[in-house]
Amino acid sequence: MTIKLASLKANLEREADGDWVEYPDWPGVAFKVSSLHAPAYETARDLLISRLARIHKQKPIPREERAEEFGKLYAKHILHGWRGLDVEYTPERAVEVLCDPAYREVVSA
Repeated sequence: MTIKLASLKANLEREADGDWVEYPDWPGVAFKVSSLHAPAYETARDLLISRLARIHKQKPIPREERAEEFGKLYAKHILHGWRGLDVEYTPERAVEVLCDPAYREVVSA
């Protein structure tokens, strides 16, 4: 079987703008998300990791701080919307949810 090389090319516009992805564990729930390969996200992530490494040196990053910092990053660069939840999506609500360690299931989704 031969695979067309062109079929392996990433759709960079779609990765940046986001796409609706159904979450199979929660019927009727979907998230509009960008790719973890989006350049803006990768740059922001790398800068965050460097900053946290300088602050904490060889010590582990506290769970709450890690959740808050990465939650802000996900809310800004990755999550652009949700549907099927009882609370309407807003960017502010996304930050609140994604920064709260108790919502780790949403972050994982």
